[in-house]
Amino acid sequence: MRSYSCPQCGTVKTRLAPRSGVTDRLLSILTIYPLRCQLCTHRFTTFLGKLKANPRRNYDRVPVQYPAQVRPVHDPSQRVVVEGMLSNLSLRGCRVLTKQRIPLGCQVMLEFHPAEYDDPIMVDGALVRSRTAEGIGLRFSSFLRSEERRLRRLLDLRLSDHAI
Repeated sequence: MRSYSCPQCGTVKTRLAPRSGVTDRLLSILTIYPLRCQLCTHRFTTFLGKLKANPRRNYDRVPVQYPAQVRPVHDPSQRVVVEGMLSNLSLRGCRVLTKQRIPLGCQVMLEFHPAEYDDPIMVDGALVRSRTAEGIGLRFSSFLRSEERRLRRLLDLRLSDHAI
């Protein structure tokens, strides 16, 4: 198996990205596939030399167990707080285990406290994309650059180097 380095940041924490559009599909006939850097989000193509299945996700989720709080954005009083436990995490989303219900499509803020940091990481904007009896799936839409850097460092420690 071979690892592919990101041409933008140099890390080997890259993975196959979902193909989208006619160009990606035509290139895949020649075994040229899109890859996505898991840390800097850069998308690039490379020759792999063999056929590959189309992956479902752009970013790997790593298993974690961090206490988390979810707050609906539309609650100006900040009194509605959903307590839970982060069970997996990526640069663009996560799963929060909780018995409390939050509607699909709801805009929320997320705060979670990784053991690796003294201060919690704050995600200013996230969207509830999925909901099960065990919890909710969030897609991150906005957070401060400093918080994103902290999240990248955390994921860099936990993500494996991919061999494709």
